[in-house]
Amino acid sequence: MTAPPGATAPLVYKFGGTSVGDAARIARVAELVAAAGEPVVVVVSAVAGTTDALSAVARERGAGQPVSEAIDSIGADHRAIAGDLFAEAPERLHGVAASLDRVIARLHEGATATPGSAEDGDRVRAAGEDLSSRLLAGALEARGHPTQRIDARDLVLTDARFGGADPDEEGIAAAADALLRPALAAGRTVVVQGFVGRAPDGRTTTLGRGGSDLTASLLGAALGAREVHIWTDVDGILSGDPRAVDHPRRIDRIGFEEAVELATFGAKVLHPGAAKYAVSRALTVRIRSTFEPERPGTLIVRDRWDPAGVAAIAFKPGVGLVQVRSHPSAIPYGFLARVFDVLTRHKLPVDLVATSHTSTAFTLDAGAEVARATAELRLFAEVAVRTRLATVTVVGHGLLQTPGVVARVFAEVGDTPVHLVSQASDVSLSLVVDEADARPLMRRLHAALVEGADPSNDEETP
Repeated sequence: MTAPPGATAPLVYKFGGTSVGDAARIARVAELVAAAGEPVVVVVSAVAGTTDALSAVARERGAGQPVSEAIDSIGADHRAIAGDLFAEAPERLHGVAASLDRVIARLHEGATATPGSAEDGDRVRAAGEDLSSRLLAGALEARGHPTQRIDARDLVLTDARFGGADPDEEGIAAAADALLRPALAAGRTVVVQGFVGRAPDGRTTTLGRGGSDLTASLLGAALGAREVHIWTDVDGILSGDPRAVDHPRRIDRIGFEEAVELATFGAKVLHPGAAKYAVSRALTVRIRSTFEPERPGTLIVRDRWDPAGVAAIAFKPGVGLVQVRSHPSAIPYGFLARVFDVLTRHKLPVDLVATSHTSTAFTLDAGAEVARATAELRLFAEVAVRTRLATVTVVGHGLLQTPGVVARVFAEVGDTPVHLVSQASDVSLSLVVDEADARPLMRRLHAALVEGADPSNDEETP
């Protein structure tokens, strides 16, 4: 969807939990929003650590344990932030504190669904964004910035799949037209909870971990935003994990396909689901640093026309590998269909796949519950499961078109054991190796393919 004729396409800002981790950071976010010089839509995550604390409350309530003390502790933490944030504005403090107390009181009311259920978990976890959005809206209003807080439950309409709801894009577009556009047209910045949605019958849902990025993308698409800015604690997307490589560089511009691969295989600055949605809607996304807002960060664009080459090396630990080989007497056709039918029925999300005529191998998170699926696979195949693995992924543009890239990758691999190789497109090449070998391999690949390349389009980080 695009902006109405004559209207300027708005900006959407999303701030993560570390960006609103305390009073000083919330005040900084309020300054950044005010500095935009125009009304923006602000999507805010829960204060860092709050979602985990609320998840524990939901689990403990499901197990029949008392949770009042834990809820009170969450409330006290947020009231303390409000006290610091509005120390010089007692009237504002009174109003915000009362609003926070109402959220905490609803948590104390107990489960509205089966304790411990996904539905009850969504209701409990959503309180984190309910609290943080009230703090940020209050901080903006205290600075005289025209602000309207709109409950995400009135905007982000979803199905009733609790824990990871699917958005209703048509409903979101209609809600954005009815609620967001009038507020922006009136000159008001709108603060919205990330992660939170509403089922058709009014029950609270969530979009799953990393859902605030998806909220920003959904609202950006509904409004025809000119850019969606994801504000984090790092200055854009780096060419490698600074804890693992010697000289990481900030990537000034990257294509969406590359961003999706990086998000899937190690980079944490943009959630994979949000990246995939943004590319499907041709949104322009910029990754920026809350702590260095003067820097341009990384621009993620639909099509990257820069010279082909390697942009980054990604690293993802905690990977499991399942190898499935058909029995010698098995009928050769239909084998892969049977394997993936089992994976589908057991709802096992697969990252990488490699196949041959009689076997296949695939990766998934090492914590995934595979026992029942592998037991079913063993009815018609030989199955081996490996853990303590990691993926090291070379990400770039036109890798299949660039002579010598694959040869240079395997020159750096050397005698490192590789359990699976996957290259399904010209933007990534993934290697599954033992976890202990992953960081040294990543460092060698980064030195050879990134540090040794022309740095004219990248900026080295300090």
